[in-house]
Amino acid sequence: MNKIHRQIIGISWLVLGTLIFSLLLLKLNSAINVAVVGGVLAGLLFIAGGFVLLANLRKLSWVCHPCALLSLLTFPLGTLISLYFLWYFFKSLQLARPNREG
Repeated sequence: MNKIHRQIIGISWLVLGTLIFSLLLLKLNSAINVAVVGGVLAGLLFIAGGFVLLANLRKLSWVCHPCALLSLLTFPLGTLISLYFLWYFFKSLQLARPNREG
């Protein structure tokens, strides 16, 4: 079940990252400014976060946390994806924690 959630979030972030890059290509003829550089970095971050989730690279999962924070700002779909990731992340932490009852 966790694999399905991880794949949905990873594919969503890959699509978001490529969408950011495609929109920046449309504005490529204008001068390079801070917004373009920030957009390139955000696109790379989303693509990296999507790849980390799809490849199940647990040691690089810290990349997903800035993606979740940035996607909170892209209302409404990015906010939903971010909340979905946070639900998945906290659910996986609960499953990884040993049961201390006894």
